[in-house]
Amino acid sequence: MNVNINGKKVLITASSEGIGFGIAKKLAREGCRLVLTSRNKEKLNKAVESLKKYNPEVYGFPSDLSKPDSLDDLVSFALEKLGNDIDALIYNTGNPPSEPSTFAETTMEDWLYSVNLYLLSAIKLTKLLLPHMVRKRNGRLIYLSSWTVKQPQSIFVLADVSRSPLIQLVKIISKDYGQFNVTANVILMGSFETEGAKRSLRRLAEKLGISFDELWQKEVISRSPLKRTGDVEKELGSLITYLLSEFSSYITGSVIQIDGGTSDAI
Repeated sequence: MNVNINGKKVLITASSEGIGFGIAKKLAREGCRLVLTSRNKEKLNKAVESLKKYNPEVYGFPSDLSKPDSLDDLVSFALEKLGNDIDALIYNTGNPPSEPSTFAETTMEDWLYSVNLYLLSAIKLTKLLLPHMVRKRNGRLIYLSSWTVKQPQSIFVLADVSRSPLIQLVKIISKDYGQFNVTANVILMGSFETEGAKRSLRRLAEKLGISFDELWQKEVISRSPLKRTGDVEKELGSLITYLLSEFSSYITGSVIQIDGGTSDAI
């Protein structure tokens, strides 16, 4: 099976490092034309330059997913660079500054930040991009989430509550926009060894008064029957490559787990 996505025009959020960057690297190698975005302009510029060796058509535009009203400029930039056309949105996010935290530890400011980050910015970008996908009668909407949405964890209350509605969103979009060959799916990720994941676990380890290595083994490695983390580029990136291809055109409104068997939920 030759999965060819060469020339696909893709917007990837939170993509200057970690999971977003790993996906971008895979797609750049596959020949996709990319727009990356991040709040950190310095990291964003570095990421763009590092990917240009695989594909010269990689662009970056700084934006803040915690501020949905700021995303119009991002989409305008992406459309300008990609020829007034976008084939796919891959919605990825970082973590709120206060995460991990329990419900009792959260403030209303934490909740407003998290809902903007995990949900409202996803909705805003979807609303901005759907008309272009409908016009060309083709599009892919992919939202990255976590296995903990199906099996909520107290310490990730902000994330698990704020982004669980994405599952309802993709089901509705799949029903309303399938006639235009637009598909929408959620990917529930397990653990991938990124600096962002390590930062979150370090904060939790300090809070619990235990070593990072002990917590990483307990909460990450031991949870998976495979006893390892996933490979962002090889495993997650390959899944997304497939979802962007013509071979995935019958997959929509779905929740796809790539978690190494971590979740106990059916």
